[in-house]
Amino acid sequence: MDTIEFISQSLQQVQIRLLATCDGLSDEQVLWRPSPSSNNIGFILWHVARAEDDVASRLRLGESTLWVSDQWFEKFGQPIDSPDPGDRMGLRALSLPPLDTLVGYLEAVCRRTQEAVSGLTESDLDEQDGDSPAGRTTGMSLRHLITHKNNHHGQVDYIRGLQDDTWDLPRGTGMRLPNRP
Repeated sequence: MDTIEFISQSLQQVQIRLLATCDGLSDEQVLWRPSPSSNNIGFILWHVARAEDDVASRLRLGESTLWVSDQWFEKFGQPIDSPDPGDRMGLRALSLPPLDTLVGYLEAVCRRTQEAVSGLTESDLDEQDGDSPAGRTTGMSLRHLITHKNNHHGQVDYIRGLQDDTWDLPRGTGMRLPNRP
């Protein structure tokens, strides 16, 4: 397996696990917070999608984010310049859409990321990543994206478990990608 395929499969796998964790959630579960200052699942999903959207737009040589170009901000009922995905306090003031809208945005962003990754070569991984922090290469940004998304999947999984102590990821989730041995 080459590096590009490894990155692509890693991103696909965490997406599968994240969506499996969200399957069947009620609106109440999406908005529930373990404590008043904790993030809820809806915020975490919004944050993950916005952060990945930023990386994918840089990989596509500075194309606009889907948040802007596909007007996801309207679907979320938020301003186009809503707070930065890392601004937890500013974001808590924003309303969140239903789960199907959150998942729709996650899926659209993941497809775009996969398209961008599939167009990369090994040498592209060592190139400067657009307007990312100084010195960050494309490979470093993708490594961060994989760990970022996986870390937040763990948070969603944990919150889901707090809500229902009998819940667990479906058996086999994480073992293989669809249509692969």
